[in-house]
Amino acid sequence: MRSLLLLLLVTLLTIPLSALPRIAYVGMAAALPGSAELALGKPTRGGIMIAADLLAILAWSGYQYEANDLADSFKRYAEVYAGVPVNNDERYYQHIQQYYSSDEFNSFQEMMARNYYLISNYDPDGFADYLAANLYSGEEEWQWQSPEHHSQFRSLRKQRQKARMYQNLALGALLLNRGISMVDALFLSGRNKDSDVSFYFSVTPERALLLNYRIDF
Repeated sequence: MRSLLLLLLVTLLTIPLSALPRIAYVGMAAALPGSAELALGKPTRGGIMIAADLLAILAWSGYQYEANDLADSFKRYAEVYAGVPVNNDERYYQHIQQYYSSDEFNSFQEMMARNYYLISNYDPDGFADYLAANLYSGEEEWQWQSPEHHSQFRSLRKQRQKARMYQNLALGALLLNRGISMVDALFLSGRNKDSDVSFYFSVTPERALLLNYRIDF
């Protein structure tokens, strides 16, 4: 990312902006939203897009750090209060979140397997294979010290999930900002630079997202 921005800066300093082809402005907008608008004489719009991009990058980085920190927290918490080793896969921690103990999980799996392999379809070998592949034993077993500890673990997991959701929203904002700037650069570079234009989204009374482009900005 840094090398791409450096290349963009070198391009701005060494090539006359009026000589750039339209696709170059679109590339600038993709690398740094707002840079093409600045080059095309729209400093207000360009500054807003650059500021929005910086805020989205900070938000994405912040939520990534928070999600990673919460993941480490719930793994350490499970190690202390449920007796499980650290750094298991996501599926394992999902089971720890759903079931109070490995015995409870194993009992449920055995009941489901018995209904399918022995009652609906008589397949003793399939039943044995399923249990061998899906039951927890040895170091994988767990037992929460109390319902309160189990509830706290669930809370930490939900907080991590929420942080990841916000991180994805920040990523969506980065992509949306680039899409808007790329289309805006395409329109601006194809028009007379003396014309004042604007490009924005608005929400209709039906709560639909409407794309607007008009000559008044």
